[in-house]
This record gives sequence, C-alpha cells and structure tokens, in this order.
Amino acid sequence: MSQNTLNNREKEIMDILWSNHNGFTSNELLELLGNEKWNKLSIHRTINSLEKKGYLKVIGFEKYNTQYARRFTYAITQEEYAAKILCNEGMKLESLGKIALAFVKENSSDKCDSEELLNTLQPFIDALKDSAKYDEKRL
Repeated sequence: MSQNTLNNREKEIMDILWSNHNGFTSNELLELLGNEKWNKLSIHRTINSLEKKGYLKVIGFEKYNTQYARRFTYAITQEEYAAKILCNEGMKLESLGKIALAFVKENSSDKCDSEELLNTLQPFIDALKDSAKYDEKRL
C-alpha cells in the first residue's frame, strides 16, 4: 500500500473530518465511530498515522475533564486525496478532460447541470490557458 493511500480505518476518520470544517477531538471521533470496533488506542494510533502522512492537522486544544485534547481537521481535501490516488494509478494531467467527462457520465443520474459544470470548470480552463501563454512568452 502506498504512503499516499488511506487504509480503511484512516479513510473512516478522514470521511468524518471531511464532513465538518470545525474538526473533532479524539473523544468526539470515538463517540461518532462507536465503540464496537474502535477504542481509544485504535483512535490514537490512526490519528498518529494520519498526522505522520500529512493528512490531518491540529487546529486547537480543548479542556476535556482534567486534561487538554487536541482538535483535528483535515490538512488535505477529499479532492486532493482523489488526485493523489489518480496520480498513484498513473493518470497524467493530459487525462484530466477525459476523467472529468467520465466523472460526469458516472454521476449522470444526479442530473448534473451542464451549465453549472461549465461555470465551475471555466476558471480552471482560463488559468491553464493563461499559464500556457506565460510559458510561451518565456520561450
């Protein structure tokens, strides 16, 4: 498994963190995940692994009983993680257009509004064009 890839436990915690911008303490994560397959030790080990990989960061401290608990949030967005996975799978920047089209096709049941999609993609397209013009001027 690649250093960039999340295992099942890490993914479960990241999904919770990605769902809330305010972050969580390890105790809050334990409450959300339930005690059936999680305990304090497994939460702390998974958090330490995610920290080491650079996927989460500490955004504060909160008093919990007589101690202080760290509050965590994601250091990498879900979209950035997806991009890492695609790169690990050998996808290149040239594939971006085809990936976007495949993604739209895959989600066509959501009745993706093509106008909204174009409005979302247009700034990226413009930035790429500007970057290409800049590179041409430098040559």
